[in-house]
This record gives sequence, C-alpha cells and structure tokens, in this order.
Amino acid sequence: MKKFIAIFLCFCSNICFADIITGEIEKQGQSNAHTIYDMETNTPLEGVLIKIPAKNFKTKTNKDGVFSLNTSINSPTIMSVEKMGYKPYSMTIKDGAKSPIQIGIEKTTPHDIVVDTNMIHIGDNSFSENSANASEFSLLSVGPFYSKDFKIPNIKPQEALFLIIGSIIGIDTTFAQKMGQSRVTTAYSSAPEIFFNGNKISDIKINGDNQKIKIPMNLIKFNQQNNVTIKTGRNLFKTSDIDFDDIEFTNLLFEIK
Repeated sequence: MKKFIAIFLCFCSNICFADIITGEIEKQGQSNAHTIYDMETNTPLEGVLIKIPAKNFKTKTNKDGVFSLNTSINSPTIMSVEKMGYKPYSMTIKDGAKSPIQIGIEKTTPHDIVVDTNMIHIGDNSFSENSANASEFSLLSVGPFYSKDFKIPNIKPQEALFLIIGSIIGIDTTFAQKMGQSRVTTAYSSAPEIFFNGNKISDIKINGDNQKIKIPMNLIKFNQQNNVTIKTGRNLFKTSDIDFDDIEFTNLLFEIK
C-alpha cells in the first residue's frame, strides 16, 4: 500500500490554542478506525499498549491493530504507544481524536538506547490554569530536574547520536506564548535545559512531539556510563523566591544514525 505522512496536528500562527501542539503520524492504508501498523511491513500490530496518563487510560490493539479511545479528551494531551521490540512512540492528541489515528511504529535496533518510557513531571507543583496544557498534568513533580544514567556503545565515525524527546507539555516560554500554547499573560519562564554529562547542549522553547537533539561527539563516553539531565525553566518575573515552570514529558530515547 502507498505510504504517506499525515500531519495530524499542525503549527499555524493564526490557529487557536487547542490546535498548536503537533504529532507526526505515519499513515498507511485506508481505515476508519484507530490503527497501529508496523512501519516497514505495513502489517497491523496486535497487543500494542496505548496509554493516556492524564486520564489514567490504558488499552491494547486487537488482532487487526485496532484500538478505541473510550475516554473524554477536551484539550491537548499525551498519548503513548508501546510494544516489545518497537521504539516507544508518543504524540499529543486533542478533542478525543475524532478522526482516525493511524500510526506506523518502528522496530528497535541494537543501537537504540531507551532511557525512560514513563511520564515525568518536573517543577514545583505550582502553576497557573493558563499554563500550557496544565489541565492535562497527570503527576506530582519529582523536583526541578530529572537525571538518568545510561551506557553508550562505540559508534562508527560517520554516525551520530541523537536524543529524542517523545512528547513534552507545560512549557511557558515567550515563544510558547507567541505560538498560542501558553495563555499566561502576566509572566513567562526560561526554557527547560538539556544537559549531557554535565554540559548544557540545548534549550527546549516550545511544546510538542519528537524533538531531536544532536549530542556533541566530544562529550560522549563510549562503553561507559553517561548522564542526561533535564532542568525545568524558572518564572522570570519572580524576585522574592524561585518559581519553577511545571512541565511533563515522556519517552526519552537515544538513537544512533
């Protein structure tokens, strides 16, 4: 069957808040049902676990790769997809995903390093109802940062290492405000920061799915423990005390390409 990429949710400068966060889907074939496929073979996958943490919702695909979303979804929220032998996948959906969701997921390779598939909340549990997707937060904060150690094998000179953040919500930067993601009008936060082995390598200025960050080769410790740390931003209008921006994210994966 012919494959084509469908942008399920798109960024547009003149669009409303609920339509901002993106999810890129591999749509394969024609179907009126929510379906998950093997991206390479176009074969429907049975037993795929689908989770919407904010709704405490879980379900699995049937023998035809079909699943139902029997839960109320009124604003953008994260849906994650997991199956043994496949890369974890997540996307931000909205409005109960009334249109059929058709997702192609990829098999893992020996070079994939899955760091965490859990939903993580960092911050201080103090946030405005107008914060980006605040109504969809599902957990209490583990603190203002998240840190995890993992091992990286040797890679070829022509290859590169990338950190993939499956989905992230709650960021209240000025850029997120301009995009309509954050509706906080009286303040804004600094961007969450990504550190690799103690070195800052990136900021995350906007909410969304499948954000990819290239890791500088000189920072990698091959065949040793490495560390990735994500620090949330701070309210830049606070002067008397520190007010951390509350964010949630899921599916941290390192890929060697």
